[in-house]
Amino acid sequence: MKRVSFVLLSWLLVIVSIPWGIKSVNAAEGVQDVNASIDWSSYLARSDMKWDILPSSWEEGVFLGNGLLGTMFWQQAGKSLHFEVSRTDVFDHRKSYDILYGDLYSEARLPNGHFELGYVGGNPRGNMRLSLWNAEASGTITTDQGSLTINSFTHASENVIVLDVTATGNERNFSWVWKPDPSKSTRTNNPPADLIAYPAQTEETVGDVRVSVQSMPEDVKYHTDGRGEGQYATAWKFKQIDANRQIIYISEGFSYPGTTAKQEAVDAVNRASAAGIDSLRESHQSWWHDFYPKSFISIPDAKKESFYWIQLYKLASATRADKPMIDLMGPWFAPSTWPGIWWNLNTQLTYAPLYASNHLDLAGPMVDALYDNRIMLAANTGPYQADSYAIGRMSSLTMKSPVLTEAGNLTWALFNIWSQYRMTMDEALLRDQLFPLMKGNLNYFIHILGDKQSDGKYHLPGTASPEYTDNVADSNYTLSLLKWLCGAILEANDRLQANDPAAEKAQEILSNLTPYPIDASNGFMIGKGVNLTSSHRHWSHLMMIYPLLEYTYDNAADGALIDQSVDYWLGKSASFRGYSYLAGAAFKSMKGEGDAALSYLDTFVNTQVHPNTMYTESSPVIETPIFFNRVLQEMLLQSYNGVLRIFPSVPNTWKDSQFHQMLADGGFQISAKRQNGATQFVRIQSLAGEPLKVRTGLARAVKAHGNRNFHVTDLGNGVVEVDLKKGEWVILYAGNEIPDLTLSPVSVLDKINAWGIAMPKHEE
Repeated sequence: MKRVSFVLLSWLLVIVSIPWGIKSVNAAEGVQDVNASIDWSSYLARSDMKWDILPSSWEEGVFLGNGLLGTMFWQQAGKSLHFEVSRTDVFDHRKSYDILYGDLYSEARLPNGHFELGYVGGNPRGNMRLSLWNAEASGTITTDQGSLTINSFTHASENVIVLDVTATGNERNFSWVWKPDPSKSTRTNNPPADLIAYPAQTEETVGDVRVSVQSMPEDVKYHTDGRGEGQYATAWKFKQIDANRQIIYISEGFSYPGTTAKQEAVDAVNRASAAGIDSLRESHQSWWHDFYPKSFISIPDAKKESFYWIQLYKLASATRADKPMIDLMGPWFAPSTWPGIWWNLNTQLTYAPLYASNHLDLAGPMVDALYDNRIMLAANTGPYQADSYAIGRMSSLTMKSPVLTEAGNLTWALFNIWSQYRMTMDEALLRDQLFPLMKGNLNYFIHILGDKQSDGKYHLPGTASPEYTDNVADSNYTLSLLKWLCGAILEANDRLQANDPAAEKAQEILSNLTPYPIDASNGFMIGKGVNLTSSHRHWSHLMMIYPLLEYTYDNAADGALIDQSVDYWLGKSASFRGYSYLAGAAFKSMKGEGDAALSYLDTFVNTQVHPNTMYTESSPVIETPIFFNRVLQEMLLQSYNGVLRIFPSVPNTWKDSQFHQMLADGGFQISAKRQNGATQFVRIQSLAGEPLKVRTGLARAVKAHGNRNFHVTDLGNGVVEVDLKKGEWVILYAGNEIPDLTLSPVSVLDKINAWGIAMPKHEE
């Protein structure tokens, strides 16, 4: 039913038809705008993870975090609840070992330990639920001796985990034991013979706080001589509420250099105890309740909608604007062969969903990590460090990662930051951080390119195509990123009116760079003389298609080459992993093939992830489930080649879909509604005053509604141009009257609360 009042009818549709497809609407004060009618508590409740039986491993566990401190818990051997306690900045600081991947032993992310809440009785049964809206876990465990009701949250801004336990019967005598882990890298791939753990943790009491301290001495036997000492510590404190109820406050401190971690942890639990659980819960929930409404999506596929919101919860649990950047596991440590930050795909996929989702504050730590460690980025380039920046395959938070052959990794990360810039056109970000990083990265390429060769072209020496080869001339991975970098420098120089010499060099390289190696039968090659001949889980040789979007279906010839290259890669799927299927969905989404994209998403969610949405490839890796969000966003909204594309690849089964306040390239904030298989309206607000061209998907002539008369020019092929200025918003629609502008959750077609563990069917 259309919700247009009689008052609005006096001005609503005074439409003036103008030649060349231009239409406008007379506007007035107090014009009708989009109404986001969302009961967030009940809406997100349908995405909560639920465990009808208790989780029994990391792959099933309940996870909480605040961007620094986190816990994951599960039942262990039917005797206790295992509460892992981790902190994202706890990295080692040993001298490098002289072996391949040596920094994964010397500067590795370190384990801490876990608590065991031991049951008095046996035969435990129970359930758990993770409330996304409140970022709080709750559940009940019943044994033959009583019950334990648990509520827990990791406070949004205080460095404390709160565990509220109400026990009945003999379970009031539950045990609580700290089990520390050996303090050394957990990478098991041929570790150095002299890699030994730091001294075992020691427990002590400070007032009424118990604390376990991990020392990191300065000693030659630990390879820390000359590096200074460090420390991390876990503190906990009980507060008895009544005979049945106790609150446990837990914190982990870390200090390097220095030994202040113990006091940091003790102070944190004392502050939390003094504040009390009610006050802490109120401020904790306030943060989360502000977080979610920054953007909204709703699709009729409950399993995937839920997965999306869980990943957004995961991102906000894994990082914050003032916290460290995300490594491969976030604040949920598990023994890993990848205890660090990876730069040849993982980091870039992890951060990709933050831009369109309007959560750019969470993306800031990666920008800061790179910009603040420019000295190390320079050192990574070896002989070129006087003027160059680059990063190799993996690093700790120091960004130490000498470049061996993966020359394009920093460039890909800068592409991420460029995407962040383009979502708001934030000139300060471009001028103060991104442009200097891009220029330093270009200098690195200038050095390795050398002079033009006999064909008058610049050629790349042997560099990597990640996950396929570490040495191929004119690697398409490296070439595509270098081409993007040169183009971005030219645009940045123009926007900043910098008149920087880097722009002249970037143009000269672009004009003389060797073409991509292409095979007539199979499309883009790995590099010069090297074709794709075996299954390749990474699409590193196809970067110019996605995510760089140098080649798109806007050009018919490009489209044919894209199909040839992508279909050949997808046809060799034996080695595919989770992110390979997501890339398949992204490629199909580019083409507007929503049903094909959906089939790849189905494969991913049904075969590649654990019940709690975590993901492993021999060890935990965080990026792949999170990258799902970016792919889903692109099915609803794409923005490239100067055109916004609304619902570009929605599957046929998603008749009703909505989104609100998503960001798009050019600094646009967009809301849109699709109902009964057709776009109803699109609301666009300009944050920067960039030209607005949009493919709305509206079936008839596009009309505009807003605070003034807007000119809508039909450019053909479903694209219109609107004279939207900075700060203005416009609603585009078709038909004789403005449609219902309410946005609200759509009805889902499948079972809600799809993640966690359902009761086995024979027990239902």
